[in-house]
Amino acid sequence: MDFIVCKVRSQTVTILMALFALIAAGTPVSLGLDLPAQIEHAESLFRSGDYGKAAEVFAEIAALSPSYEGLPALLLKEARARYYARQYARSENVLQRLISEFRDSPYVSSSYYFLARIDFDRSDYRRATANFVSAHHYASGRRLKDICRANVVNMLVGYLSYAEQKSILSACHRLDKRLFSSAIYDASMRFSELGLDTQAERMLDIYAAFERDGDPRFETLRNELRSGLPRSIDIALLFPLSGELAAYGRQMNSAVELAVEAYDDVTINLKTYDTFGNSIVAAQLAQRATAEGVSVVLGPLTSQEAVGAVPYSDFWSVPMVLPVASEKGLTSISKMTYQLSPTPEAMGERLAEAAIEELGLDSVAILAPNDGYGRQMTDGFKRVMKKNQVDIFSEVYYPRGATDYRRFMLDLKKTVLPDTFDPRIFLDEEGDTLELEEIDVQIPAIFIPAFAEELRYIIPQLRFYRIGSILLGGEDLGNDEVLSLKATKLFPSMFVSHTTFTPSDTAWIKFEYLFRQKNGREPTSVAGMTYDAVCMTLEAAALGGFTADGIVRGWERLGRYDGVTGPFEFNDQRENVAAPVYFLLDGQIEKWLH
Repeated sequence: MDFIVCKVRSQTVTILMALFALIAAGTPVSLGLDLPAQIEHAESLFRSGDYGKAAEVFAEIAALSPSYEGLPALLLKEARARYYARQYARSENVLQRLISEFRDSPYVSSSYYFLARIDFDRSDYRRATANFVSAHHYASGRRLKDICRANVVNMLVGYLSYAEQKSILSACHRLDKRLFSSAIYDASMRFSELGLDTQAERMLDIYAAFERDGDPRFETLRNELRSGLPRSIDIALLFPLSGELAAYGRQMNSAVELAVEAYDDVTINLKTYDTFGNSIVAAQLAQRATAEGVSVVLGPLTSQEAVGAVPYSDFWSVPMVLPVASEKGLTSISKMTYQLSPTPEAMGERLAEAAIEELGLDSVAILAPNDGYGRQMTDGFKRVMKKNQVDIFSEVYYPRGATDYRRFMLDLKKTVLPDTFDPRIFLDEEGDTLELEEIDVQIPAIFIPAFAEELRYIIPQLRFYRIGSILLGGEDLGNDEVLSLKATKLFPSMFVSHTTFTPSDTAWIKFEYLFRQKNGREPTSVAGMTYDAVCMTLEAAALGGFTADGIVRGWERLGRYDGVTGPFEFNDQRENVAAPVYFLLDGQIEKWLH
């Protein structure tokens, strides 16, 4: 938003304190002689960025000079300084005083302007727009009028609901008919350029409700909107079509082709770039694609590639949608980036929420790999558990790829056995003393965010060491290799996954059929996530416009989205935090439907 930043000048506390001393001593003071020096010093404080101190000095000068003819200017300078010092409430009070006490002052327009900026910073967009309208009405200079009109148009297009638009424009028509007409026309043109014909026509409807014999430009614009000019979008695809990851890249490419077939009312131009699965190449191609002015970028595939590519999304203001990359922190690099695969941390949180709701846990043990994935997923899991006062009575981390978990098993058993554990009181049916390994124990739940190659050791060893429990984990608990283990059927489990599908996932089944019919092979979850990425991007464009800015605006309005791979719901960091949870009972997977 193009805001005016008015430069003001500052002054010095030393001179002011001397003035106070003279007044206190009863010494006559010629304010006309000293004020310029005082004001200059306050303005120098402002120029140096010491806004808080500048505001205090301006306020003290105004208090000592109630009859000074330049008092309105002093009040505005104080209000500006307080605004830049983020003292919004105090700035607002001064601006309201200026408006009420000096209604005929030329500074009233600037007062409304800064009130609008305060309201905008507070996210009170309706009130901000109303104050921009008032600032335009009272402004005498063309520059301020133009800036206020541009801000009114920006607010109408990007920040206000239809009901708010009607309310604001109704008041604007009473106050400033010229602004009413020009703002509606400019907003309609902006909506039209974004491909939002419905919103553009709604603006024209508001105009027609107030102006029966209106400007012929509006009728011309309405006819152009109804001519049905085609909408278009340029999508850059950053996929690995060569190298070790080429199989995934080909699946992604096929998914894009399938997705765009459903949008015959939009001209979709695909620009494909082969990243080779290489981080440096991906960064170079991201720079090229975003600089060429595409509407949106899909990809790259991996988090390693994305780290170098994402900054160009921010630099060139082109949204980048990551279908598969899941590393935490990618979206913090660029405010234009959207991450569809939940981060490990988000998956841990989701599983913990489901486990507490479904199982009513009061305690849990943790056995996690000591790497980035394991730590992040465990951090999310622990955060929810601690918030709900669930006792984490054992927490052990192992090196990725370990095969022997005996020490964890025995320590865990000792933890749940009586503090005065004496193996002589645990006897078998013949009266012989049982070893620790032979004693049956029951653990409420164990959180194990392990990979399949580790679970095929962990689960049998739990059985061997006679530990009964509910297992909680990540998507590899649903891996075919894990399901084939005999021991797996002995442990009821809950796991979180965005790559697992059951007969109840009808959207996936339909996608799977269409993909197989078109490509002659089964789709992977990577293909499904890419398909959802395309569909969500086009839905966002329909909501916000078919430009880069419009797509970003549309993503903000998208809300929850149900795709072929499951639900999508984005947090303030533009990360998907929705992930399905599944039960594993007797080797069979069922979806948790809560």
